[in-house]
Amino acid sequence: MQKETFRLSTEFKEKIIQALESRNAPMSCPMCGNKQFNVADGLIAHVWQKASTNLSVTGSAVICAVIICNNCGFLSEHSLGALGLLEEFDKYDEQEKIRTS
Repeated sequence: MQKETFRLSTEFKEKIIQALESRNAPMSCPMCGNKQFNVADGLIAHVWQKASTNLSVTGSAVICAVIICNNCGFLSEHSLGALGLLEEFDKYDEQEKIRTS
């Protein structure tokens, strides 16, 4: 049986938008000025590196939501921890693992 591809729920995407709005994040693209965005279906993890000569894809990471401009495709990344959503995402992620296993 093939596992489903991970996708953020509409509910969690709304929480990301609410967190940005509550922090008065400017909702216009710095490249083209557009005011329409989408929250990406997934997240990005920036893994901390111990040395520049030995890159790793595992370990501690900053987990980021990605906002995409509907016009030019500019990406902005926002740390779930800074938005106060990291613990909530951990709970959401555990539920997804259970649901798709």
